[in-house]
Amino acid sequence: MPNQDENSDRNQKIDNIQAASTSPGGVSANTPDATSAPPSKEGFSRGRPVADFPIEFEWQTGDWELLFDRQTTLIKEDLRRAHADSRIIVYLSCAISSVGGGHFSTNVDIVGAVERNLMAKWGERFFILNPTKYQMESKEGTGLILQHAEAIYRETGRKIDLEAMVKKCPPTGGDYMRMWTKIMVEDDYYKGANPVVPNCGNIIDVIYCIGPADVQEFFLGEAKSLSQAVEIYFARKYTIDSDFRRDFDCLEPNGICRPLNLDIPVEKDLWRQKRLDFFKYYATKASTNFSLGGHDEWNIACLLNEKRRAHTDIYGIANQIPVYFDGRQVNSGDYMTPTAKGNAL
Repeated sequence: MPNQDENSDRNQKIDNIQAASTSPGGVSANTPDATSAPPSKEGFSRGRPVADFPIEFEWQTGDWELLFDRQTTLIKEDLRRAHADSRIIVYLSCAISSVGGGHFSTNVDIVGAVERNLMAKWGERFFILNPTKYQMESKEGTGLILQHAEAIYRETGRKIDLEAMVKKCPPTGGDYMRMWTKIMVEDDYYKGANPVVPNCGNIIDVIYCIGPADVQEFFLGEAKSLSQAVEIYFARKYTIDSDFRRDFDCLEPNGICRPLNLDIPVEKDLWRQKRLDFFKYYATKASTNFSLGGHDEWNIACLLNEKRRAHTDIYGIANQIPVYFDGRQVNSGDYMTPTAKGNAL
């Protein structure tokens, strides 16, 4: 059993890895640069995560692919247990990364609150698959990836320097969406009595897309007006979270963090703009509508239901996957219609 010092060292390692993977120079599931690597770039591959499912992404090969394959297996084990327990599995589509004015840690807070609200409303027969728990924007997700690296070392004697990896080439949107496509589509462990067609998303029972009312419900616990609520949240987070404060007060040229100099007009303007962008994002945007990964997941839902409608003898219209947005079931005309691509090629 690890002692207190070993636990402290491991927690510090998780903090360092997470800080590197979510720094302004990094990319994650919803960042604009997530699919920018050309097909000939060394260390990348592109194609279909699921061979018979028509959506393509670009992802890193080598150790990142190995780690994400293990993370995929772990998530499937969580789903396998929920499925065996006859729970209704809800895939929670959400914005996670720091783009457009959003901040990854605030997104993790929001998604956790939505998960808790859904469980309170829908009850224990449901299992909410919260992606933030498995991505490196959360300490929990970073800890799981580190756990896989440690397992590889125990099994093979080969050490994976995760902190160096995230500094050199952090996970991309393609890395995450390759994983989430497999989770949403693959279903070889389905154990129900109903006949199914393979890779029709037979494990996922509901897809819930987080909308602006979900986000506002999170903030409005702070105050009566949304303006006050977002400002109060920012002030508290800024006070107690040094990483959050650094992201709004610092520049990171060449990976080295330095405080913004408010005596320099251009840096003072940047200081103000960061705060304005945060307020604007959470007061008016924050939802899967403005998430690259959210767009991909919507299109995956459309493709799954299109595939189901094509098999009228087994599925048809009555056995499509229900899609929710902002607390309400989406009407059939909407979830039959794809949206703009996010990370997909």
